[in-house]
Amino acid sequence: MIGRCSDIACLNKRFKSTNTMDQQTGMQAAAQAGIEDFSGIFRERLRGIVREGLLSMFEQEVTSLCGESYRPSESTHRRAGSEMVTIRTTSGPELISKRRVRKTSPDGVEREVRLKSYTEVKRRRGMFDEVLEAMCHGASGNGVSKLLGVGASSVCEGWKLRSKELLDEFRSRDISGLDVLGMMVDGVFLGKERRVVVALAIDMQGHKHLLDFEEGSSESAEVVKGLFARLQARGLAVGTARRLLVVRDGSEAIAKAVRHFWPDAVQQECLVHVERGLCAKLSWKDHGQVVMRMNRLRGVQGAEAGEEAYRDLLEFVRGKNLAAAESLEARVDGILAFHRLDVPATMNVTFLSTNHIENVMRNARGVVGKVSRWNDQTDQVARWMGVALLRAQEGFRRVRGHKELGDLAAALGRSGCAPSSLRSSPAPPDLPSAGEQPVLAKEIGFAYQMSVSQTDGILTF
Repeated sequence: MIGRCSDIACLNKRFKSTNTMDQQTGMQAAAQAGIEDFSGIFRERLRGIVREGLLSMFEQEVTSLCGESYRPSESTHRRAGSEMVTIRTTSGPELISKRRVRKTSPDGVEREVRLKSYTEVKRRRGMFDEVLEAMCHGASGNGVSKLLGVGASSVCEGWKLRSKELLDEFRSRDISGLDVLGMMVDGVFLGKERRVVVALAIDMQGHKHLLDFEEGSSESAEVVKGLFARLQARGLAVGTARRLLVVRDGSEAIAKAVRHFWPDAVQQECLVHVERGLCAKLSWKDHGQVVMRMNRLRGVQGAEAGEEAYRDLLEFVRGKNLAAAESLEARVDGILAFHRLDVPATMNVTFLSTNHIENVMRNARGVVGKVSRWNDQTDQVARWMGVALLRAQEGFRRVRGHKELGDLAAALGRSGCAPSSLRSSPAPPDLPSAGEQPVLAKEIGFAYQMSVSQTDGILTF
């Protein structure tokens, strides 16, 4: 038997999931990875990987009985060719080639030997799907082995094999044909000195795509530059003719890397992070007023209304904390970048926060959070992140306000992009002016309203 690897030790650790999101239901038929019916192909690919893991498990048992094929042992067992067998799964029958073994009894008569691993697989209907779902939903290696009646080392080997293939699949996708309009960059902690930075793109049709990720000890400018360099090497086309909107948190490292690769990109700072930073510097008695003014800023449309809402917020903060007001004033360009594009406010909920990529990070933690000890001498981090991101991408939907993305493209100066009829309207009919006291989060259906008590819901950098 093969010895147990470090992945099993990691899988056996108990972990309380931090994934508090509502589970997405259904699979999207839209092409999330540049090909049609990605979710179906993704499932089919995973089943193929599990199939290869089971064949490897059969071969291990044959070798333990008969010895290596090039050096047969003096055992009473011998290899007797192979046969095609059918294994039932929840997705239908699977036809695989299985080795045959024969044993010579003391009286000289040979009899067929039924492999224990094959017997267990045959006994359980849908084992492929059980292994797939159990491992990707955080089950421990020992738990899966006991559930399916196979060895823990076999589970570990199968997991390592398919996670490596999934990583290769994730990073080999063609992204050169993506017409990227917006990008969100964020990171997730995997330990005290381990950080993974992820890039998510939004195309002209409003579809989301997880592009790639980069490992590092922190969210430094060099780590983010490494991520962008890999995207360019894979053919991502972003430049003057295809100007980009980048939504980020308050990280100066990300801003520096964006300026290095795409100097003309518009950088919008996440207003949820801005709100949390202000609440951290002000008394709890003032949090309600800050949230109200931030909701107003998130709801108004256009540069003029945005400037008015921002000045109202700035004056309130200045009367409470001078240092907080100075910090807010220094970040005005990032806070009002999207408003200054003068696009319909129906897109505010999408591009004024990093919620889309934050949700990916929460889902990813539901997978990688099971691991409590990482092996830096292997590709363990990359394999787990590749699987986690592919799982997170399964529930992607088109972004809100996708019908008005032509207006955003035109505002970014892209040639051939005609704005919609909403562009000529000074403001949506249901939105109040900046001078009123609105309850905007309810009127246009914001998916987020920050609760100042939920400090762990969204990462702070």
